[in-house]
Amino acid sequence: MILSILKVIGIIFLVILALLILILGILLFVPIRYQFDAKYEEKPDADVLVRWSPILLKVIVNYHEGKLVYIIRMLGGVVMTNQDIPISWIGRKFFSSSDDEEHDDATDSIHVEGKQERTDTQKQTNFVVVEDEIEMVGPEVDKNEGTTQLQNKDVSSGEVQDKVLVKKRKPRQSIFKKIKRKIKAFKAKVIQIIEKIKQLNDKREALLKVYHSKRFEVAKKDAITYIKTLWMIIKPKRLEGFIHFGLNDPASTGQVLGILAMFLVWYDGFLQIVPDFEKSCVDGYLKGNGKFRLFPIVKLLIKIILNKNLIKVIKKVQTIIEA
Repeated sequence: MILSILKVIGIIFLVILALLILILGILLFVPIRYQFDAKYEEKPDADVLVRWSPILLKVIVNYHEGKLVYIIRMLGGVVMTNQDIPISWIGRKFFSSSDDEEHDDATDSIHVEGKQERTDTQKQTNFVVVEDEIEMVGPEVDKNEGTTQLQNKDVSSGEVQDKVLVKKRKPRQSIFKKIKRKIKAFKAKVIQIIEKIKQLNDKREALLKVYHSKRFEVAKKDAITYIKTLWMIIKPKRLEGFIHFGLNDPASTGQVLGILAMFLVWYDGFLQIVPDFEKSCVDGYLKGNGKFRLFPIVKLLIKIILNKNLIKVIKKVQTIIEA
């Protein structure tokens, strides 16, 4: 009996484990597909589409006539968008939604209205008290004639000051005291600026030490290798385009041309780049598609996390900047 129960539990455990491995394999090895179409003629214009079948992910981004429109669908429902479209329960649960913002705005307005009502009631009560005090010790107002008459009461000046709030003028300071106070404030600001400059100089020297260290050289080479590897993973499989550009400085145009020429190695004959060394201009179009899997990206991330040189350099720079 016990052996049969353990056998059933083991079979259920193996089935669950197999399902988890299957789901993980689908997520890691089913490719994410994307395509884009962009052009620039006086104004930018672009369309981007991303699809991932395992979770029915579909990302649509359009930019036309200066307006950005994006819609993100997951498991058949809209989870994020800037359009007037109802959000699914997944979007409301795990992503920010407009309903929460409206609820927050409503609560904020209620709090503001409550504060205004309290302040209004306080003002009214204060006014009534002051008015009662003035009627007790101050002048009597004849509403019919619109004239003011003093009461025939002997009220001392001390009692009037106790009942009626009188604004006292601040004692005037001499010009020399004002100048002395401003000089002190100016000196304090100068000292603060000098301390900030010293801190920046210390940070600069510490960053230069890190930059000239051997660990940084090794980390820089590894980072360049990781960037190249990531580009080889996500680079478009098909790319077609024509780019015509020019900058104010011909030397800058040549430098940008050298950077763009690196992409011609993979897309020779499909991507045309025409520099203009005489005037500043940008126009052209670019379209293509591609796909990539998450498995090589996860593998690359594990390599980055296990790279001690890169992690130590990043932490050291972060501590210097935050100090």
